[in-house]
Amino acid sequence: MRVLSHTAEPHQTAARDGTPRRVVRPIGHFLMHLLEMCAVMCLGGGLLIVLFFGAAAVLGYSDLRQTAPQLSILAIAVCLAGAMVAWMRFRRMAWRPTLEMAGSSVAVGLLMVVSSWLGLASTTALIGVECALACVAMVAVMLFRVRLYSGRTTSDAPAVQP
Repeated sequence: MRVLSHTAEPHQTAARDGTPRRVVRPIGHFLMHLLEMCAVMCLGGGLLIVLFFGAAAVLGYSDLRQTAPQLSILAIAVCLAGAMVAWMRFRRMAWRPTLEMAGSSVAVGLLMVVSSWLGLASTTALIGVECALACVAMVAVMLFRVRLYSGRTTSDAPAVQP
């Protein structure tokens, strides 16, 4: 049996080869990964923060945020990073992007401590926005490895071009 091939019109070619899908899917994957990471960091980190300050209160440091605000900022940064590391390793991410992502939270914490020492911002104001700032820093890290977080490749190695 002989099959005749059908040649597509030029305006139909873009719809058939999935060009919009090739653009929208990676963006959607990137945004979903960002939302997931922010949720994990802020919710999981929030739980670790509550546990940390609860343990400090049991040990007699009930007002740690007031008595040691810089230490509190660093503890919050480590809790956010810890939640991130736990989730990314659970998802079987490689160590390098995991440590980069967690490092963004720690870097934000360090910058916050330095800004409070320099008098650029009050520590009580900084403690309240640390999770949001860590999410913003996380976007920068994700943009550095956009291929990984947009689902175009599953490893740190460059994708093989056909």
